Amino acid sequence: MRIRGDTNLAKVGEVYRCEVCGNVVLVQEAGAGVLVCCGKPMVLAKKA
Repeated sequence: MRIRGDTNLAKVGEVYRCEVCGNVVLVQEAGAGVLVCCGKPMVLAKKA
């Protein structure tokens, strides 16, 4: 998913967290774009 022209690459094994609701995502398939939850980009919580 791509928003606002960002081209961040999520890497397999990285963990992202939503700063609004606390949802956590473990990346299982790499791809371009920004992970979004609650209308805001998720933050990288743990590198692969």
